Amino acid sequence: MSKNQLPCVYIYSCCDDDPLKTIKSIRNEENLEIDNYENEDILCNRWEINCKYYTAEVQFCTSKSLEKLSDDFIKNINAIILLFDAKKENVIDSLNRCMPLVNQSQAEVLIVLSEKLVEYDSSNNPNQNSKLIFDWCQKYHFELVMLEEEADEMDTVGIERVRHALFAHYWPNLKPKCEITHPSTKAIIEDSVVDSQLSGGMSDLKMDIEDGAELDSNLFSEMFEGDVNFFNTFDKVQKLKQQISSMPDEERKVAAENALTECWKTFFGDDIDL
Repeated sequence: MSKNQLPCVYIYSCCDDDPLKTIKSIRNEENLEIDNYENEDILCNRWEINCKYYTAEVQFCTSKSLEKLSDDFIKNINAIILLFDAKKENVIDSLNRCMPLVNQSQAEVLIVLSEKLVEYDSSNNPNQNSKLIFDWCQKYHFELVMLEEEADEMDTVGIERVRHALFAHYWPNLKPKCEITHPSTKAIIEDSVVDSQLSGGMSDLKMDIEDGAELDSNLFSEMFEGDVNFFNTFDKVQKLKQQISSMPDEERKVAAENALTECWKTFFGDDIDL
């Protein structure tokens, strides 16, 4: 498959961070083979995802400018990772400049990645970058990932969280290693990718309880009704996490309990004693 047909993970830097460094971290490789995307000012690197249940050939792409990205290129973007510096002035303006591309691409994996820890500030100070960033992520359904964040017992954070989000995506050229139409509950819970979403991932979910935010229970029922497709389940879990991610840290535990309770009921019915 040629470069212009591969699904793409597009990484754009809104600060001085180098996207190539991020690609090296995700792939855990120091030496990358970098090509140019057709005749455009875009650098790309092929990546073969080879996980437990599927393989998929994708490519990382980056450019110094958002201008002059062709429609053919944009339609292949499946994931967008925006690098930013929370201490930089006008950080929200920098992120907002990416939104036309986000909307045009219809990418399903949306991540903002910070080198430094971004701590939530609940004050109403409009000059507090941290609160503005959390609010922006919530508004546009981006997941906030921080490389310096320390993992709790069940958390998956940092670059490992980015990997899990990419592994959980339903790539259009995905090739299953086996045909799975009715996965067992045990297989879903034990699988490393899904487990990272339902346990490590869900423990990182944050919900604004005071504003009455609720888990989308329809998403849970849609995941497992009828003939279950294991890989579509990945996609549903990812969408669920994006829906309620990037809210204040203090509400993580409540959100995780609600998410796992809903999921548990979906597996075993409403009558289960929790």
